[in-house]
Amino acid sequence: MRRRANGRATLAALLALSPGCALPRPAMAPVSRDFEFSTGQGAQTFPAPSSAVAVAVAEALSDLDMRDVRPLRDGAVLRYEAVTKDDRSCSATIRSLAGSSTATVRVGWFGDEALSRAILDRVAVRLGERPPEPIPDEPPSTPARNPFFSRDAVPDSVMLRDQVEAPYNDRVVP
Repeated sequence: MRRRANGRATLAALLALSPGCALPRPAMAPVSRDFEFSTGQGAQTFPAPSSAVAVAVAEALSDLDMRDVRPLRDGAVLRYEAVTKDDRSCSATIRSLAGSSTATVRVGWFGDEALSRAILDRVAVRLGERPPEPIPDEPPSTPARNPFFSRDAVPDSVMLRDQVEAPYNDRVVP
């Protein structure tokens, strides 16, 4: 009995000390503080606490004539929802990292790179990372075309013409 207990203790100690199948963690890539645009949203990291970035985001949205700005909190993530002059939705999300905060902006369903960049540039000005710039009279915007409901799409009358012109038979054809 004692021999079996010693064997189990030895096995447990070996398993606890062995690296097992754990892989070493990769080195963390340095966080880029430049503007990045991917998958319809712009992102930028600021070396400031999330509370300061949140105030700057709210002010930047109002600087660029956004209306109905309202904050929403989801755990540690703070999000601002707003509406642009041309009635597109705008969402700015702030996530806190170690010693910095990342802000992401999505305008509309498919993104607007120019307006996302303008919002994050205004946040950088508000935080003092960029020199002061005048607020643009008309916010820059390049809304993307809607690839799903395009006005240039083939109309249904042309697309379904063969089905409409097909003779109707009330019997099943094998």
